[in-house]
Amino acid sequence: MPKNVTLKDIAKEAGVSTALVSFVMNNRLEASGRQKYRVGEKTRQHILEVARRLNYRPARRILQRELRPRVVAVLLPRMQEVEEFSMELERLCAAQGCTLLFGYTLDDPQRLQRLMGAFLERKVDGVVLPSQPEEDLEGLLGSGIPYVVPELSGEAISAARECASRLLQLLEENE
Repeated sequence: MPKNVTLKDIAKEAGVSTALVSFVMNNRLEASGRQKYRVGEKTRQHILEVARRLNYRPARRILQRELRPRVVAVLLPRMQEVEEFSMELERLCAAQGCTLLFGYTLDDPQRLQRLMGAFLERKVDGVVLPSQPEEDLEGLLGSGIPYVVPELSGEAISAARECASRLLQLLEENE
């Protein structure tokens, strides 16, 4: 049985660090949507060519993420109050391979419960929701699904960046 090719094998063959290979293979981005570290296109292409030549196959969890993008439920009070936040959050999360499903609670606890139940049935990978009393979150808290409660009273773009950063961190930890 042939040996599984590792990032270390690719790095050795390409003459670069394992960290650089990992960065290229995982295509990491900052919460702002920009590349965290700049990699020259020639270097990136060289690493990808070596990976193809060595017949590199990503680890199972990476393959699962590629085959089934993460899905996150976003429950917000009202669209007009959080439109800028929603658009920035979606842009940042989409850059990391997440699909966001939006639901609007209209500040109605029963509507929140119905939406949350529907999203949990669909086995979302994470939830973003407005601040709620803990008793309204029983189904979510018992599910083990990571969730973020954003600060919606401040500047929308900063709040979205902070929320996306925390959400993506929790999703990585939960894999």
